Amino acid sequence: MKKRVLFINVRSHMVERMEPLFAAKNLNVDPVLLCDKDPEIDDRYVNPDNVFIADTYDMDKALEIVKEIHQKNPVSGVLTWADKDVELVSRIAAALGLPGPSIEASKNARNKYLMRSAIALKHPELCPRFKSVRSLEELQTAVDEIGVPGVLKPVGASGSKSIIKIFDNHDLYSAYHEVVKETRIDRDPVYNYFPDQYIYEELMDGDEISIEGFVSTFDNNIIIAGMTDKFVTDKYSTEYKEFEPSQKNPEYLRVYREQITKAIRALGISQCSFHAECKVDGPQLKVIEIAARPGGEFITTHLVPLASGISFVEQNIKNALGLPIDTQIEFAQWSQSPKCIAGHLDFMSNQEGIVTHIGGLQRIYEDPNVVNFLPLKEEGDSIVLPPDDFSSLYTATMVVKGTSIEDIEKSFDLIQQRFEISISKEAIK
Repeated sequence: MKKRVLFINVRSHMVERMEPLFAAKNLNVDPVLLCDKDPEIDDRYVNPDNVFIADTYDMDKALEIVKEIHQKNPVSGVLTWADKDVELVSRIAAALGLPGPSIEASKNARNKYLMRSAIALKHPELCPRFKSVRSLEELQTAVDEIGVPGVLKPVGASGSKSIIKIFDNHDLYSAYHEVVKETRIDRDPVYNYFPDQYIYEELMDGDEISIEGFVSTFDNNIIIAGMTDKFVTDKYSTEYKEFEPSQKNPEYLRVYREQITKAIRALGISQCSFHAECKVDGPQLKVIEIAARPGGEFITTHLVPLASGISFVEQNIKNALGLPIDTQIEFAQWSQSPKCIAGHLDFMSNQEGIVTHIGGLQRIYEDPNVVNFLPLKEEGDSIVLPPDDFSSLYTATMVVKGTSIEDIEKSFDLIQQRFEISISKEAIK
């Protein structure tokens, strides 16, 4: 019989969400989906009888549903692709005796304060100074101790939501009340996991990179599969561009791999993939956060496979089944002679309003570097900018490959010129 792997929810972008289903088919594995809403997946890739709809924010109820699924037809592994379901995966793994990170490790990875505390206990040099914040008074104490500039953010968010930079201690009242307003549960249920919990930490210098990999279920080794240069906006730290492999000094990259391995061991996550976001300055790495799930932004579904020639998603499924991971995916093996340089770019609007025109799509694929281009808006859609909304500003997303960063940037520029989008403020009235 085919092995069955349970996927908790799917990625938001259709191009990304299909990759795990393609990978499951290649591995001759049956995917079973537990989703908050109908994922509308082609039945060539998932049997409709294997799709279950439930409120995965209600972990107790979701776990009972999974137990019923397992009793009727056992699953051999469980995975998720986003932060919000990491704890649920651990609870399912523990209840069914499947590979997966421990419940304590998942909570540490989901809660930024617990994550910092676990890493700093053994390797304080890998963390910025930080303090827990649950009130305006505690924010004042944290700023008095750590100083400015600093960053205030919720401990349980993801996707660069509600990150507020503080440059002057006179800003504390407005900063605190802004983050409280932005993290209301009625605005986004993700804040239900750790309500009214924040962290203040010193603002870190340097460039941003992410490190993708696995803690092997088979032998507990840490396998680093990707190291990605990342670019974020100054004001809200909104991510918009990535390159794979990282173009940093190879010796620095080796040191970063050693440092992130220490951080992962200190955090205690195991039997899963990981996505570590870091700040680097010369040979020094500091952890922004480490997630116990694969990286998004097309990094693990597209960029690492394009550059390495090995499917990260297939290895992730194999790891969930307790199988060995292909060592050819190790960054140290493929990065010196990658198949290509891969890049991802999000187009972001700087204007609010209603989309009145989308065009220019036919000419985009005249560029041979283009792997995927996906408009994220249709005519009639509204665009709202941060801090009111942290996802509405994205208008299109694309993946390209080339022989150099310059080659990729040229494609980015050309396609931005060809993509047509008109936004009307008048249409809001």
